[in-house]
Amino acid sequence: MINYNGGRDVIDCLESIGNDAVSEVVVVDNASTDGSADLIACERPEVRMIRNPSNRGFAAAANQAIRVTSSDVVVLINPDSTVRAGAIAALEEALRSRPRAAVVAPLVLNPDGSVQPTKRAFPSLWQSALHGLVGLFWPDNPGTRAYTLTDTSLSEARTVGWVAATAVALRREAFEAVAGFDERFYFFVEDVDLCKRFWDEGWEVWFEPRAVVVHEWGGSWTQRPIKFIWLHHVNLFRYVLKHRRGPWILAYPLIVAGLLARFTLLALRWLITRRSVPKHRTAVS
Repeated sequence: MINYNGGRDVIDCLESIGNDAVSEVVVVDNASTDGSADLIACERPEVRMIRNPSNRGFAAAANQAIRVTSSDVVVLINPDSTVRAGAIAALEEALRSRPRAAVVAPLVLNPDGSVQPTKRAFPSLWQSALHGLVGLFWPDNPGTRAYTLTDTSLSEARTVGWVAATAVALRREAFEAVAGFDERFYFFVEDVDLCKRFWDEGWEVWFEPRAVVVHEWGGSWTQRPIKFIWLHHVNLFRYVLKHRRGPWILAYPLIVAGLLARFTLLALRWLITRRSVPKHRTAVS
């Protein structure tokens, strides 16, 4: 678990993890200033705590956490999440039963019971444009539906393009084979990049709905939304530069223009309404 100013949520998350048998719990604290690291040390002394003197970002801290563990299956979980009973066991079973599965993600719900779109496809350029720009005003557009796999079953396990690192079970062998998270991403898009590299190396990415996690989306990063909205868009283009070569190079100017337009719209939305992003939920038809 990676904590940054997680408040009381991190204690609630740790308590929910106790519903399943786990061999070890590690928390990397990225220089929190809200006292949550001390709270963990006081209330959950059995947790192994690593305190960073500065905020290293999610990718670096996740690599740090995984390196100090020894299990062949490692679960990453956001501190603003609640793990339903049996979820970790279901993730581990799904991973072990599929020899080429590098990562398995659960069904992730909002607190109101709606589904968070944490399983996704790798979109085409057209789907990216529809989701990134049109999706701000028409969330249920065809590009967003294709990208977020809206029309696929939520009751059956299946392979997907990528899964959000909100809650995932990772196979150590696969994780180490691709050298873990790319720490240049710092925060946002590191999960997309990881899953892309898994697929490139012949591994698989799976969604397992028998495992359920409830996630209060938009935790620590919403404390400084403009900065992190910008960082998200910078990392989206970093991903494009890393993985989208060949004919995609011709589209780079359009991609940059689209990302700048989207950042501007989201920043204006927050400045006017103090609501940084659209509601994070899968459309249901």
